[in-house]
Amino acid sequence: GEIVTNGGRVLGVTAKGKDLKEARANAYKATEWIDFENKYMRHDIGHAIDEA
Repeated sequence: GEIVTNGGRVLGVTAKGKDLKEARANAYKATEWIDFENKYMRHDIGHAIDEA
């Protein structure tokens, strides 16, 4: 099969970790496995966790 997108929010990624900081890092690492044309993702979600 083929997954097709026409823009907008097309998926969400979640992950686990020993704490929120690790879970956030694991979620962003998981996005490396996702690829499609014109892929765009935010990098600021949960940013305050890294500063805590």
